[in-house]
Amino acid sequence: MRRIQILGFSSLVVVALLAGCASSGPGGVSSVSLDQEWQLGQQMAAQVAQQYRFVNDPAMHSYIQAVGNRIVAQTPLAGRPFEFEIIDDPSVNAFSIPGGHVYLNSGLIGQANRADMLAGAMAHEISHVVARHVLKQIQQQNEINTIGAILLGQNPNALTQIVAQVVAGGAMARFSRADEKEADDLGLQYMTAAGYDPHGMLALFQKLLALEQGGNSSVARFFADHPGTQNRINDISTRIARMNNPRGLQDDPTYDAMQRRYPTTMTSSSH
Repeated sequence: MRRIQILGFSSLVVVALLAGCASSGPGGVSSVSLDQEWQLGQQMAAQVAQQYRFVNDPAMHSYIQAVGNRIVAQTPLAGRPFEFEIIDDPSVNAFSIPGGHVYLNSGLIGQANRADMLAGAMAHEISHVVARHVLKQIQQQNEINTIGAILLGQNPNALTQIVAQVVAGGAMARFSRADEKEADDLGLQYMTAAGYDPHGMLALFQKLLALEQGGNSSVARFFADHPGTQNRINDISTRIARMNNPRGLQDDPTYDAMQRRYPTTMTSSSH
C-alpha cells in the first residue's frame, strides 16, 4: 500500500488529530479518538455502499436497527450512533467497520431463524466495534500518517484498499482468536443485558458448524473470517453456564414473519 508522507503544515494537523486529540477508548486504541474513529467510519461506510448492494427491505432494516440499538444501549458506546445494513448476499457472514457500522449478509438472516440467534450475531459484531478490533488492525498495518491522511481526505487510495481488505476477507477481517473470544464474551454480556437469550449465540454457531460439516459451501466465508468455531462453541457454552444459564427473549413473531422472506438460497434478484 502506497503511504503518503505528509509534510509541513499538514503534518502538524495530523499530529493534532492523532496525538493531541487522542483517547484510549473502550478497546485501548490510544492514537485515534472516538470522534476520529466515527469520522473514519463514515468514510469507510461510503466505500462499502459503493461495493455492495443492500437489501431493499424497510421493515427488516428498521427491525435490525432497533435490535442493534437495544444491544448498543448496554455497551460503553451507548451514546454513539450505530448503523446496521443488510447486504444482498446469500453466503453466511457478517462484519463490522470502525465507527459503529455493522453489516449482515442476507444469507446469515436466512439461517438465523430465531430472534436470539440474530441478536447473537449482531452482539458479536457490535462487540468488535466496542473493542475497536478493526481499528487496532488498521493501526498495526499502516503508518500513523496514513490514517491521518485518510481523515484529511488526502489518501483515498489507502482508504479504498483498507476497506477492500476488511470486506473481502483480507488480513484486517480475520481477527485473532483472542479478539474473537473477546467479542463472544462481550456479545453474550450485552445481548443478555438487552433481554435476549444468550443461548441464541450458541445455537447460531452450532447450526453453522453443522452446515459446514455437512458440506454447505455458503458458510465457508463465515469460517474463514471467524476461526476456531468448535473451541468457541465450547467457550460460549462454558461462559453461559458461569452466567447461571440466564434466559431471555428467543422468539419474536415479528421477526419470524420477516425472516421467512430470506431463504437460504437467496439470490440478488430476490429483493
